[in-house]
Amino acid sequence: MMNWHNNQKGTMLLELMVGITIVALIGIGVVELINHEIKSTATARACVTIADEIDNAARWVSQDGMMAEVTNLTESAQPVDSLSLTWVERQEFIDVPHTCSYSLAGGELRRDYDGTVTTVARHISSIKFSQTGNMIRFSVTCEPPWTGQYRTVEKTYSIYLRVSVEEGG
Repeated sequence: MMNWHNNQKGTMLLELMVGITIVALIGIGVVELINHEIKSTATARACVTIADEIDNAARWVSQDGMMAEVTNLTESAQPVDSLSLTWVERQEFIDVPHTCSYSLAGGELRRDYDGTVTTVARHISSIKFSQTGNMIRFSVTCEPPWTGQYRTVEKTYSIYLRVSVEEGG
């Protein structure tokens, strides 16, 4: 009886190449999967950050805008990149005047409230304010710099000014 194992002296070159190819394909697949997960996480982070920064800007401008009685905006003029608001807080027998302004410095939206300057939103590309009648309209554009895939989001908001005592009676 003849033993067929005696004829094989080692691994054939073809078998070795097939094995290396299979391992390489699995390795490439794993690397691509990890790369895809990293990019997906960065994209999700950018989307959350963009939404958060735009919400911050809208919240602050809306809060002050609803209190305001007077703005620096010219009605029906082209949108501008800064806003100044004034109003009077009426307490018992005392009128307390307030001023607030918004401007873009670099990528930061700055709020100057009665002389105290704070940053209320970051990664803001542009902000534009306009006024029609008693309504202020503002558009915020946000673009985070770290994603590699630039995801720009623009949102527009409208708020109504408070009617001043002199106007409303």
